[in-house]
Amino acid sequence: MANQDFEQFKDEIRAWLDTHPDEYDRFVAEVNDKSATGLFKIFKLGLRLAPKMMLRYKRECHGDLADEQRIQTYAADSNTAKSLVEEFRHLDKDSIVPAMLAWLYYGKCYETMVLQLEAETTNPANNFMEKKFAGLMVRFVIRSSVRNKMRTKEDWETFYTEKRAIDSGNIVAEGIEGLPANHDGQDETQAANPDALRTLKDYLVENPDTLLEKIKMNVATHHTGPDLARLYFALQEEGLLRGCDVATFHRMLSTEMPNCDLKSVRNLQVAVKKLNDDTSIGKIKDLKVERARIDELKAYLAGKE
Repeated sequence: MANQDFEQFKDEIRAWLDTHPDEYDRFVAEVNDKSATGLFKIFKLGLRLAPKMMLRYKRECHGDLADEQRIQTYAADSNTAKSLVEEFRHLDKDSIVPAMLAWLYYGKCYETMVLQLEAETTNPANNFMEKKFAGLMVRFVIRSSVRNKMRTKEDWETFYTEKRAIDSGNIVAEGIEGLPANHDGQDETQAANPDALRTLKDYLVENPDTLLEKIKMNVATHHTGPDLARLYFALQEEGLLRGCDVATFHRMLSTEMPNCDLKSVRNLQVAVKKLNDDTSIGKIKDLKVERARIDELKAYLAGKE
């Protein structure tokens, strides 16, 4: 998959996540459950989509013969990525693929796997080799995340520090120790993450100053969940809003219009999901009244009204 296609696919996953919060929350709950129900579902998906890799793993990794280098050299079936993309876009209601991909790209997937595997290293029901293999997999997951540029060494050091504080019960002490000696009032999250300093105007593509004023004028009198959902779709369809997911859009609007009684981001997410739901004759946002309202917004934003 070319890099451009890959980035577009990630945007599709992000859009699914924004419009399916309930499905995603259920999947994450299963993954984090001590029974590892979600992880078992992922394993079964691997058996179905990458049988050659799974069979090779079963054939070559036996207890003390399992080593990290050998695991790293494994490659999934050549059509595994294609199968994942096709299943994601088919959106079978029973498939875990959309939620799993959202979790892998945007969730705490590596941290969850490490915590689950670490628990197996101390599980009295496991024998020595099973515990050893779980420990090996912890190292493999951490190193893979860094190699794939999904996490950094610093990310894992922060994760370990937080986990140690929780395990020891010294959360407050650790938090106080982490404060800078001379705090000048700047938000540390903003200092560490330049994206936190962005405004809604930074996500607008054409004539951002004029477009922002039009958005604010519309939101001033139309700020229910469905109102904002229609505005979000209109901006996206006109190509006027780039790289801004639903939650960020709501947060930026709230910052721009602190005195406007915007509903919660949850209300907006639910409204976006409902407008994006399929019916027997198409998506709700493309039917009659809703399509007319969105098109009116598109004309207004593009200066064609």
